[in-house]
Amino acid sequence: MSILDLHKAPPSPKPVISAVNNFSSVNLPLSTSPADKIVFDRVDSPSEPRILHKTSENQSGFTIVEMIVAATLSGIVIIAIMTFLTNTIVNNSISSARADLLREAQLALDLLSKDIRLSANVDEFNRWPDANAPSAPANEYSWEADTDTLILATAANDQYQDVIFEDALHYITYKNNNIYFIENGSLYKRTLAADSPLNGALTSCPAASATTLCPADKKLVDGVTGLTVRYVNSFDVDVPPGEARSVEVTITLLKEKFNRDITAEYITRSVFRNE
Repeated sequence: MSILDLHKAPPSPKPVISAVNNFSSVNLPLSTSPADKIVFDRVDSPSEPRILHKTSENQSGFTIVEMIVAATLSGIVIIAIMTFLTNTIVNNSISSARADLLREAQLALDLLSKDIRLSANVDEFNRWPDANAPSAPANEYSWEADTDTLILATAANDQYQDVIFEDALHYITYKNNNIYFIENGSLYKRTLAADSPLNGALTSCPAASATTLCPADKKLVDGVTGLTVRYVNSFDVDVPPGEARSVEVTITLLKEKFNRDITAEYITRSVFRNE
């Protein structure tokens, strides 16, 4: 097989046609790399061969190994970003849950503090009978003020919120008992109404036995893991409940979020102001 020398004078049309018809490619001594080729196609015109494409053995691209490495690095970066975002979301959710717990504890103890300020003192035992007391029916006076139970003696009011006097001459008022206690992880308030026909309050009962005349105990907050009541006098000395002039209450709440235990603690202290 012979090679056309294009540096010489071009041959007559017949040899060119013959060469095009007999060869699928012609090597040309151009100023390109040896690997480059000009590929001709057969055409109907005998004098105008058509160039199809130019190929080169030096074309660059990605190897399989390079693609695997790139995919691996991209995966690592994506996982790192997702981990960061997930941790951020979880931490924000936990902080929000802790703030909610603290808010719930504060609301519960705010109500308790208000009752303390409106009360005259702590009763060591309930002064009014309670058919649902801890040792009832054997003992309907079995509520006892201690480190996790608070019994307040609070002035009774009529339906117009006026104080009811047991002895108006000596300004002695009827007293309801407001009892704060923990049951099944919840903080409840039970009211034992003073025995007065003018009393606007009703004695409350457990939810399971509540009626129109004995409404359900008020649930203040759930998730309680601890309630500590401290009784102190005016010198900030711990004393028996009946001698206290102020009460300090600490409550601890627990909630599970993202398989983590979240706790919040709130403390309040109030002084008796209503004799």
